Amino acid sequence: MTATLDVPEQNPDLVLDQSADDYWNHYQLTFALYSVSDRAIPSAYDGLKPGQRRLLYQMHDSKLLPGNKPQKSSKVCSAVTGNLHPHGGASMYGAAALLAAEFQRVKVIDGQGAFPRIQGDIPAADRYTEMRLSAPGAALTAELDDHAVPMVATFDGEWTEPTMLPAQWPVLLCNGAVGIAEGWATKVPAHNPREIMAACRALLARPNMTDDRLAKLIPGPDWGCGSTVVGTAGLREYLTTGRGAFTVRGTVSVDGKNVVVTELPPGVASSTVQDRIRALVESGELAGVADMSDLTDRRNGLRIVVTAKRGHSAEQIRDQLLALTPLESTFAASLVALDENRVPRWWSVRELIAAFLHLRDSVVLHRSEYRLEKVTARRHLVTGLMTIHLDIDAAVAVIRGSDTVDDARRGLQERFTIDEEQANYVLGLQLRRLTKLDVIELRAEAEKLDAEFAELTELVSNPDARRAVIDKELVETAKLFKGPEFDRRTVLDFEATPVTAGSGDDGPRERKVNASWRLDDRGVFSDSHGELLTSGLGWAVWTDGRIKFTTGGGLPYKIRDIPVAPDITGLLRSGLLAEGQHLALVTRRGKILRIDPTAVNPQGVAGNGVAGVKLAADGDEVIAALPVTCGNGEAILSISEKSWKVTEVADIPVKGRGGAGVGFHPFVKGEDTLISASISATGFVRGGKPVRAANRAKASVKGSGADVTPAG
Repeated sequence: MTATLDVPEQNPDLVLDQSADDYWNHYQLTFALYSVSDRAIPSAYDGLKPGQRRLLYQMHDSKLLPGNKPQKSSKVCSAVTGNLHPHGGASMYGAAALLAAEFQRVKVIDGQGAFPRIQGDIPAADRYTEMRLSAPGAALTAELDDHAVPMVATFDGEWTEPTMLPAQWPVLLCNGAVGIAEGWATKVPAHNPREIMAACRALLARPNMTDDRLAKLIPGPDWGCGSTVVGTAGLREYLTTGRGAFTVRGTVSVDGKNVVVTELPPGVASSTVQDRIRALVESGELAGVADMSDLTDRRNGLRIVVTAKRGHSAEQIRDQLLALTPLESTFAASLVALDENRVPRWWSVRELIAAFLHLRDSVVLHRSEYRLEKVTARRHLVTGLMTIHLDIDAAVAVIRGSDTVDDARRGLQERFTIDEEQANYVLGLQLRRLTKLDVIELRAEAEKLDAEFAELTELVSNPDARRAVIDKELVETAKLFKGPEFDRRTVLDFEATPVTAGSGDDGPRERKVNASWRLDDRGVFSDSHGELLTSGLGWAVWTDGRIKFTTGGGLPYKIRDIPVAPDITGLLRSGLLAEGQHLALVTRRGKILRIDPTAVNPQGVAGNGVAGVKLAADGDEVIAALPVTCGNGEAILSISEKSWKVTEVADIPVKGRGGAGVGFHPFVKGEDTLISASISATGFVRGGKPVRAANRAKASVKGSGADVTPAG
């Protein structure tokens, strides 16, 4: 007998008949669109993200203006999240703290209390701090009461909010922005507000201004944290396309045995740098560091002091810090912002300024239309009142002879040829408005209204007139940035070169060939900054005749105590071969072997070298390993106890590895070993006479390598 289970019937109202793909695509797309257009990406016009815009609007509505009493941050942020922004108060306070931070290029919020002073600082709790708009912040909301921007209903329909603020200066370019959304990310560097305002005026007058002229007005970024832009790579591309990577270096100086850090690159926190330095010291990559102290305080700002050990150079420690820590990093600019339809796209610097100027034109137009509407209405009433004043006695008689207000209204309209609105205004006047003095004031008001009406009509209909007003207002707004705090802080060192090609959150370092590659006492191929071999051909030679070529393949990004050659006993010399170079091995018995590295397979991490030159059995050894280039007159100077000789590289045959080499230094009687061999400092000069073997002892004292040619 088979048992059956009674399964309750499913309520059809609770069943969603939709595939998982359709469900995911619908809701994921909805969230992605919201994240892009209403959360992470700023507008190209007022330069603000929705949360920032709503915060400033709430502060404007609460009259938190410069000179007024500030309000508790918790109260401000709660009002924003309750009225405008359906997010948590913590996220809103984080946005507010960033706008009030000391390292912000232009402080939009005037904060009272422990707001961040350096990057990475955490503000005090919102119940302990207060805020109000700064003067530049108030300039972003000043024209809201003039109906200068469109208003829409809030998320719950209980209030209205602006679609954008009537900003009087371009926030996005002055303060920069960072935001990540689905499929889009923006990273805009900050710029000097004086330079940006000058560029706005220049582009307003000459929209087709050349890129060269724009580059002179805006030579580069200017962050509130200071730092230095190293070199010109990427700046031109960034200015013209909105996308470009350039190297930014913190301010690192040497004071005796101390390396002092006083400024950090943008987006780099002090704690991040200190943690990185500690990790490098613990791993042995910064073996010359004795101590690190954080002497940062609220009065003097950032100060990280790294002390070098005795016997170590502070300058070398500084170079290692720049190479191995975020103190020198790459800023990968990406000017992504929302257009007027809230669709993200890339912008150039020129286009962002043009968008701001378009906003200013829209603001002047909308406020002029609103004001024109008010002036027209008032002008209409004043015209009717002046008509009544022409025969005030007749107007009084009409009113006194009317049984009702409606009769009086109709009587005034018929007697003075005015409309109902004008008649109602006359009927609502107080008797004191009938004096002779009031008539004089009325005429003055009418003349003023006529002049304003003509001016507003011109602004509404003529873009050139609006441009003149915009330029005048830009001049007034620029006065906000006259103080010393708006002097350029970021140094543009176009002549400098990066210690490395930079690294940061934007991706791995682009490492470069460095002539100081070597095989150190741990058997690790690295450069003077501790970076491993990643390009070029490294080589190492041992006194027992072994040789090794390596490309550094399979090595980690940084030194992790993994040697290129585990056995470095008897290591003679190592380095990096340039393209086209050969390696010459010189033995103590006067033999030389010239090896083409392309004929030798490179080895990996575990390789301890292969047979390079075959040595004689009676105590012979390799005494020199010389990278040589054929065809440029390069020569080798060999010295024994009683003689010396200069041999042109072109005369030395190329042999395969493992050979015994060729004799190139004929010894005089009584000697059989070389003392040294090196690249001749003066090269090889033809035309001299051969030196006889019997005369070499004398030549080794009085001659020079340029005076002789190779013997036989």
